[in-house]
Amino acid sequence: MVRWIILLFFFASCHVAAFEFSVTESEFNSWDKRCKTAYAGSIVGRNSRFFRDMTPQQSAEARKFGEAAGGAWHYCAGLILLQRAASTIGNERNSNLQSALLEIRFTYNKIKPEHPWYAEVHIDYAKALITSGDKRDGFAVLNRLIQTLPDNSLPYTALAFYLRRENKLEQAIECLQSAPELLKNDSAELNYFLGWYSMEAGNIGGAVDYAKRAYALNYPVQALRQRLAQQGHNL
Repeated sequence: MVRWIILLFFFASCHVAAFEFSVTESEFNSWDKRCKTAYAGSIVGRNSRFFRDMTPQQSAEARKFGEAAGGAWHYCAGLILLQRAASTIGNERNSNLQSALLEIRFTYNKIKPEHPWYAEVHIDYAKALITSGDKRDGFAVLNRLIQTLPDNSLPYTALAFYLRRENKLEQAIECLQSAPELLKNDSAELNYFLGWYSMEAGNIGGAVDYAKRAYALNYPVQALRQRLAQQGHNL
């Protein structure tokens, strides 16, 4: 009798944890190709109107792709739920945020550090935590990510972004400057934000130097160049 109770509890738990997320057409179109593929790897995705013409081989490949990224359909669902939270208020917003946390956490706990999606999953998990008010854990996620991927620019720029948003501009600059020299020499994104935050801190000379390096590395956004030009510094 006890054995059957345990089995029933197990199957009930599996049902609660089942992936039942569905998207609207506009939400589906907002996903990049990776998320569309990951969603196709889930049972819900395969049964949706978006993948009616999938072959069994394509379905198996999508499943393999999503599983290799820690059940990435959960992460991708979390991204949509974060979007929904941004456009709702009150209890609906809170519900979307909590659901986003649960979905992204599933992939966050499973994805391996060597996976190309690892940094993005961690950064978006930190975003969900911070947005829901859990700043301490959100910042802890980003700090651990820097330790895990010290040669990746994304953890530094993400942590610096949230530090700046907390009015900790000097700490944001220090975070970016703490990156390895090789990364600072090669990352257009890192130099762009060092330039932007240096400009905000009143260090125009430093801002110009970082901006020159960012644009020499082909950073596509021209906002920093334009802001410096308004102050008489043409790059």
